[in-house]
Amino acid sequence: MKRTVAIIVVCGLVLAGCGTTTTKALTVKWMNEANQDKGYHALHADISKTVKYLRAPSSTQADLHTLCSVLNLEIHGANDHLPTPDTQATELLAQGYDTLATATTQCDEAATNPAKRAAALKNFSQGFGDLYFGMLRLYRVLGRTGTPR
Repeated sequence: MKRTVAIIVVCGLVLAGCGTTTTKALTVKWMNEANQDKGYHALHADISKTVKYLRAPSSTQADLHTLCSVLNLEIHGANDHLPTPDTQATELLAQGYDTLATATTQCDEAATNPAKRAAALKNFSQGFGDLYFGMLRLYRVLGRTGTPR
């Protein structure tokens, strides 16, 4: 009887170890499949360009419409890769993408209205901050030193 119980316990432990993957390993796989590093840097560059145009009083409604519409598509494409294997990173990235999507809509509607441009700028800043901290969380899960640039 003791031997049977011992065999069952050992088999249970062996089976429990089968298929076990760490959060780090899952995050590495997710980052590669989502092309997250490259996507983050592309978003950062496109957000910076859009913010530059929003701050320039000479930018036209057509300029803003084009930039913000393309950026909106890019943000929704990045959001489609969620969730990540890490809950905290997923929450931060999702919040960032949501706020950035709001900012692109505000940007598209801003025209020459300084108050609307300021609201869009505020949301671009807040959304990118959440995105940055989401990436920072992913870096910590992966054991990377430094910060996303």
